[in-house]
Amino acid sequence: MKRLVLAACATMLLTAAFAQYEMPELKYEPLGQAEATSIEAKYLGVVNPSIDADGVNWMKSVTKLKTYKHGAPDDLSTLKAELYKEKLQYIKESDGIAPSSVQQHGNDRLYTPVIGDNFDAHNSINSTPPDNTFAISDGGLVVTSDNSTIEFYNQTGQALIGTLISHEEWFDDIASNLNLTSNIFDPRALYDPVADRFIFVILHGSNSSTSKVLVCFSQTNNPSGNWNVYELNGNPFNVSSWTDYPHIGISEHDLFITGNLFTNTFGFDQAVVWQMDKQAGYNGLNSVPTVIHSSIPGGSIGAFSLVPASFGQDGEYGPGIYLVNSSSFSGSRLNLYEIDDRTTNSPSMNYLSNIIVDAYQAPADAPQPINSQDLATNDSRMQNAFYLNGIIHAVHQVNVQAGYSGIAYYRIPVNNPSNTESARFGSSGVDNAFPSIASFGDEVTDLDVMIGFLSVNSNTFPEMRAVGCDPFMQFSNDIVIRSGLGYVDTWITGGSERWGDYSAMQRKHNSSEPAVWFAGCYGASNNRWRSWLSEINGSYTPPPIPVADFEGDTLEAYNPHYVTFTDLSTNNPDQWYWEFEGANPSFSTSQNSYVGYSDTGWFDVSLIASNQFGSDTILKQDYVHILNADTIPPAGLSEGSQRNANATVYPNPSTTYELVYIKIDNPETAHVNIRVVDMQGRLIRNMYSDVMRAGLHQLTFNKLAMSPGTYFVEIETDGTITQHEKVIVQ
Repeated sequence: MKRLVLAACATMLLTAAFAQYEMPELKYEPLGQAEATSIEAKYLGVVNPSIDADGVNWMKSVTKLKTYKHGAPDDLSTLKAELYKEKLQYIKESDGIAPSSVQQHGNDRLYTPVIGDNFDAHNSINSTPPDNTFAISDGGLVVTSDNSTIEFYNQTGQALIGTLISHEEWFDDIASNLNLTSNIFDPRALYDPVADRFIFVILHGSNSSTSKVLVCFSQTNNPSGNWNVYELNGNPFNVSSWTDYPHIGISEHDLFITGNLFTNTFGFDQAVVWQMDKQAGYNGLNSVPTVIHSSIPGGSIGAFSLVPASFGQDGEYGPGIYLVNSSSFSGSRLNLYEIDDRTTNSPSMNYLSNIIVDAYQAPADAPQPINSQDLATNDSRMQNAFYLNGIIHAVHQVNVQAGYSGIAYYRIPVNNPSNTESARFGSSGVDNAFPSIASFGDEVTDLDVMIGFLSVNSNTFPEMRAVGCDPFMQFSNDIVIRSGLGYVDTWITGGSERWGDYSAMQRKHNSSEPAVWFAGCYGASNNRWRSWLSEINGSYTPPPIPVADFEGDTLEAYNPHYVTFTDLSTNNPDQWYWEFEGANPSFSTSQNSYVGYSDTGWFDVSLIASNQFGSDTILKQDYVHILNADTIPPAGLSEGSQRNANATVYPNPSTTYELVYIKIDNPETAHVNIRVVDMQGRLIRNMYSDVMRAGLHQLTFNKLAMSPGTYFVEIETDGTITQHEKVIVQ
C-alpha cells in the first residue's frame, strides 16, 4: 500500500529491543495538578474460563427499559430536543429521503478500507446497549465482551470455549471472595503487545454500597487460560459515590483506568484515574502498587469521561500516559492531561492544556426505519484515543448539521496543543455515532488512521461502517462493515432505544500490512442487537450480496406433516430468517429448518438470506400443500408420503437456554432485592441487590439453569415484597 509520510511535530527516543518510547519533554508549564493517593487493590484470586464454561449458565441481566424523570429537564435534554426539531424539519423538507450511503465527501484518490476476517459474536444478547469491547493478540486470539457475556475466539471466528460465559459465571471461581449482588456492566478489554497479555476491566453495582471495579490480568497469551483478578473500591473516598463509564489504557509499566463518580442520587461527583503496576497484576501478586488521581482540574469544560491514550502501534511509551476529554454537552475546548511517571515513582497528574477547537455540541437522537422509537446518541463526550509520535489522535460524536450525529477527529501535538488539527465526517440525513479509532500507518511517523462507527438513517437499519483518514485530514470512501437486518426494539417502553456507550477498535500489531479490527453492534432480524467483529485492511473489492433460494423435501402430504427446508442460497450468507405460513414454528433463524403442519391448505414459505453486505428475499407462494387425512390421495402421491407416523418434536435438539423476562416497575428510586426461591421458600439464587433507579426495568435469566420444578421470583422493594412471579421449569 502506497502511503504519504509527514514529519512529526515531536521527537521521541526509541528503545528498539523492547519497542518502548519515551514521552517528549514538554516545553510549557501545566495549568494545574490533581491529587494522588496510594491505595490497595484487593486480590481476589484466579479465574479459569475453561472451567467456568462447564458450569450452569444463568445468563442473568437487569436492563433499564424506561427511566422515570422527576422535575425539569436538564440542559442536555433541552439541547437535544431543540436539535431534534431541526432534524424533523430536515426530514420534512427532504420528503423523508436519506442517502443510502453515509459518505458524502470521500476522496476517491485515497485507499478504501477492505474487510478481512469477520464473524458474529454474543448471539444471545439479553441486555441493551451491548457496549462492545474486544482485544486481539499478535497470535490472533480474541477476547470479546458485551454487557451480557465474555467470549474467546481465534481470528477466523472459531470459539476457543464452546459455551457462552456470562460475566457472573466468569467470576464463579472467586465467588467466595467477591460478593456479586448487582449488575455487571461496561466491559473494557485491551491487549498488551510487549507483555503479550490481555487485560479485562468491568464494573459492578450502581450504588456506593455495591460499586466495584474488577480488574483481570491474563497469566499467559491464551485468554482461555487463567486470569488474576483484583477489586478496586468503586466508592474510593467513602462519600456515597459509585463508578460509571470506564476507559482503560497502558504505558510501558502501568494500567490506567478512568471513571466518572456519581452520587447515589445520580449526580456527577468527579472523575478519577486509577494507576496500577501491570506486571504485578500479570504475576498475580497479592499487593499491586496502585495510585488514584482525584480532584482533577478541568477548566471551562470540567474533568469528565477522561480517555487514556495508549500507544497506537507495536510497542508502548512512558513512563506515564496522556489523557484527553471533551465536554459532554457543548463547547469549543478539549482538555489535555499527562500522568508523568510510573506507579512506583510518586506520579503526578498534570493538567496540560485547555485546547481551542471548532465549536461542537451533542447531536439529537437518531431515527430508525419503520420503528417509531429513535436510537439514543447520548452526548458529545470523548470516545476513543491513541498516542503516536508526539500526537494524540482522538474521536467523538458531535452535531454535524441539522441535529445529525457525525464524527469529530483531532490530532493533538502534545508539545504544542494550540496547533491541534481537526476534521469532521458526516452529513444531514445520516447519524454516525460511537466512533473508535486506530493507527493505520506503516511506521510510527505515519498519520493515517481508521475510524469505525455505528450508523443509521431513515432508509437503512442500524449498521457498522468504517472510514479512513489520510495525513492531510482527508477522508476516504467509507464502507459497510456489517449491514443491519432490522430496526431495534429491545422492550424499551418510553424514550429512545439504547444504541451504545462505545464501540472498540484495535490495530493487529504484527500484520505485514496495516490491519485493524473493529467491534460493534447492528440491528438483527429479530429486532434485537447482534455483535460483529471484523478485520479491516486497505484495498477493497465488494463481495456479492447473497441470492436467496431453498427447497423443501416433501411438499404435498396429509396432516399432520413435517417438512425439512434446506437453504440453497449462494454468495455465503451467514444469517437466515424464514417465515412459514400455517406451520409450527411460524418462523426460524436457522440455516435449515424443520417445521410441522396440522392445518390443511396451501401455504407460502419465504426466506431472507443475509451477510454483512446485504440481504435477498425469496417468497414461494402456495409452496406446501397439506391435505386432510380423510380425503382421497392425489394422483402420484406415494403411500410413504401419505402419513407421517413418526412425528418429531420441534425444536430438535433443544437449546441449552430458555430466557425468562420479568418486568419490574419501580416508580421511585429504591433498594431492590431480587431472588429465586423454590416452593418451600428456600433460596435458589440471589439475582440482584442494589439501589435501582426509578423506571421500568427487566430481569432476564436462563430458567434451564434450574432443575425441573416450580419456582418463584421474589422482588422486594425497600423491605417489602412487591412482586411474586411463578416460573415453571419442565
